[in-house]
Amino acid sequence: MNKTLSVFCFLLSAFCFSHACLAQTGIAQQDAARFVYQSSISSAYGIGKNYIETDIYSNTNFAFEIQQIIAYQFNHYFFTGMGVGLDFWFYEKKLSAFIPFFVNVTVKFVDRKMAPFLFANTGYAFKWQVQKKAEADIFFGSKAGLYFQTGFGFNIKFSDKLSLLFSPYYKLQQSAIQYRKSGSELLLAETKNQLFHFAGIKIGLLY
Repeated sequence: MNKTLSVFCFLLSAFCFSHACLAQTGIAQQDAARFVYQSSISSAYGIGKNYIETDIYSNTNFAFEIQQIIAYQFNHYFFTGMGVGLDFWFYEKKLSAFIPFFVNVTVKFVDRKMAPFLFANTGYAFKWQVQKKAEADIFFGSKAGLYFQTGFGFNIKFSDKLSLLFSPYYKLQQSAIQYRKSGSELLLAETKNQLFHFAGIKIGLLY
C-alpha cells in the first residue's frame, strides 16, 4: 500500500512539474508573439560578369541600401513581414537607384543572447533613376526587376525587445545594361537584360 502511494505521489509530482513547465513555455511564447520592426543599412560589391554582345564587363557596382521591415513575430524563432528599401548603385561616377518592395522571412535557430539566424527577402525593385549623363556610353541598372536577398548572421539580444543584427548576405537583382555603340545617338541606345549578383554586409536593429 505504501509502495503504491509512493508511486502515485511521484507520478502526481511529475505531472504537476511538467504542467508548470509547459505553462511557463506557453507564457514565454505568448509574450514573444508581437509585431516587430527591423531597420538596417548594408553595403555590397558586385560579383560576376555581365555581357554586351561579345564584350564582357566585370560587375564592379558598389551598392548601398537602407531597409525598413514590419513583421509579425510568432515566437522566439520565427517572424515574417513586408519591407521597403532604397537601393543605390554606384558605377564610374554614375548613380542608379531602386525602391525594392519585398516579403521577409527570418528564422532564428536558438533562443539565446547570441543566436544564429537565416533570412530571405523576395520581391520587386522599382526603378528610380537619379542620374544619367547624356555622354555615358554604358549605364548599369537601367530597368526595374525581380529582387532577392538571403543571408546568415547573428542576432545579439540586448533585451527582450531590442537586438543587434549582423549578417553577410547575397543579393540577386534582375535589371539591364543600357548602352550605345560608338557614334550612335542616345535615343538609339540599346538595352541588354541582365542578372546582377552582389555580396555584402548588413547591420540592423530589431525592436
